[in-house]
Amino acid sequence: MPTIELTLRDDQGHIIDRRSLKRYPLDWKSRSFHDIEGAVEDFKRNALPDIEADLLEAAQSAFIKDKKKT
Repeated sequence: MPTIELTLRDDQGHIIDRRSLKRYPLDWKSRSFHDIEGAVEDFKRNALPDIEADLLEAAQSAFIKDKKKT
């Protein structure tokens, strides 16, 4: 079964959190267009909340760090 592995990094190359640093399996049984389309939709439904949470946490941490400097 094919998988997608995501790693979010900031501008300096540091990994952003760990939630999105995982594998997402693509379940496509017959490799038909319909199955591939379904696998991509499942991937988006599973991965995007993890990515969004990581990015929001990184933005919040940067905001707090910036506030502490001023």
